[in-house]
Amino acid sequence: MVNLHILLVLGISLYAYWMGIVSTFKVPKPTKTQAKWLDYEVGAIVHFNMQTFNRYMKPGHVVPVDTFNPEELSTDQWLEAAKSFGAKYILFSIDHFSGFLMWPTATDYKYSVKYTKWRDGKGNVLADFIKSCRKYGLEYGYFYSVHNNWYMGVDNYTTGVPATQEYYKKVVEEQMRELFNATSPYKDPFYIWFDAGIVPKVSPDIGPIIRELASNSICDECPTFSGNQGLHWVGNEKAFAPLPQWYAVPKGKCSEKTPDGKIIQGSPYGQLFCPANCDTVIREHFWFWQPDTEYSVKSVRRLLSEYLTSVGHGCTLILNLNPDTRGLVPEEDRKAYEKLGKAIALLYKDPVKKSFKPRLKIGKKKIWKFTAFRSLNGSVILMEDIERYGQLVMKYELKLKTKDGWISTPELGSTIGHKRIHPFPKDLANKTVSAVSLRINKLVTKRRSIVLREVSVYNWNEAAKPGKNLI
Repeated sequence: MVNLHILLVLGISLYAYWMGIVSTFKVPKPTKTQAKWLDYEVGAIVHFNMQTFNRYMKPGHVVPVDTFNPEELSTDQWLEAAKSFGAKYILFSIDHFSGFLMWPTATDYKYSVKYTKWRDGKGNVLADFIKSCRKYGLEYGYFYSVHNNWYMGVDNYTTGVPATQEYYKKVVEEQMRELFNATSPYKDPFYIWFDAGIVPKVSPDIGPIIRELASNSICDECPTFSGNQGLHWVGNEKAFAPLPQWYAVPKGKCSEKTPDGKIIQGSPYGQLFCPANCDTVIREHFWFWQPDTEYSVKSVRRLLSEYLTSVGHGCTLILNLNPDTRGLVPEEDRKAYEKLGKAIALLYKDPVKKSFKPRLKIGKKKIWKFTAFRSLNGSVILMEDIERYGQLVMKYELKLKTKDGWISTPELGSTIGHKRIHPFPKDLANKTVSAVSLRINKLVTKRRSIVLREVSVYNWNEAAKPGKNLI
């Protein structure tokens, strides 16, 4: 009886503590930059560095600078490829493992475009990239590896030698100031991504530099210094966001891993807004171009599926571009990008019903009727007003009406976030659909109603037709 009494008291105490969190919880909201990033939904990343020219490069085997020689390089062509699949921003790997820099750094560092025969040492890929971004109207960002630098002998943030370790830290910190200072031609990127993150007291102390000089930039994998401008990696390279997908994280832990290296996803009661990116490759599974890998270019059906498991799960899709040794996106890849862009547009071509800013009472079903149509496929899209209210929905039920009655979506509704795309259940194939119902059952707060950003129904019949068979 004593043990039972103790358990009962503990249970009541924990319940009271939990309810206290819920009742006093202040929902974190995005900054304008984070909200813009979520609205962009699709971005691109360019992997083009020394590994493009020598795929056998590795620690202890650093190839000469003149290995880099993209005689037909066109950053305009990269941007055209990115725009073709709907990217609104694009990142560039200005330093990735090899240590080769894509701008002519003025720091005491000899492994960059400045020391190559390409364009007589006067070339600057980063400057060309930024110019192209402005020309085509895409936001630009940088992908930079701090944890590995084969040129400096850095492996997992360390050289193993005190003297070279200090040199490595000093040079990286100087390069950060060079890139982001107020007079730099490379300043004010929309997005900065430090591959594998930054480890305080181990890696170079770049956090204070970034927050001082690039305070308006989103910072990805910046666990302790992201401030309120953070993002984190979703934890896989498959453009797949696990559900539920929460944007909030514990304060000061914008990117957190378990002891075995797995990414810890967000929490409904986190104090900091830090959503995940969902990245993937165009060639399975190559980040840098390699010869004779055309067979690995993903089909448009596969790419569209990845769009639905990333953007459709409240995440943001970042798709890779891997220019070849010419400095151009290969034709096979360009065709795949264009097909993806057209396929995504097809998902939004035939709206059946759109409801903006609907108010729903918690626990009460709301029904939207529309002109009935015979469905090969379709979708219901739910959007929360994240910028105004933060992420609130924890549990919901979504159903569609046919002549045979109401059919539930196969997945129990959990999070919505920026956007949740529900493809029609297979049970709806070739049936007439005439209405959709939504019941929000639980929020992270004790509010009794919620205003969503949008509830929409789309007809996907054209995308599902034999011959196209995209869905």
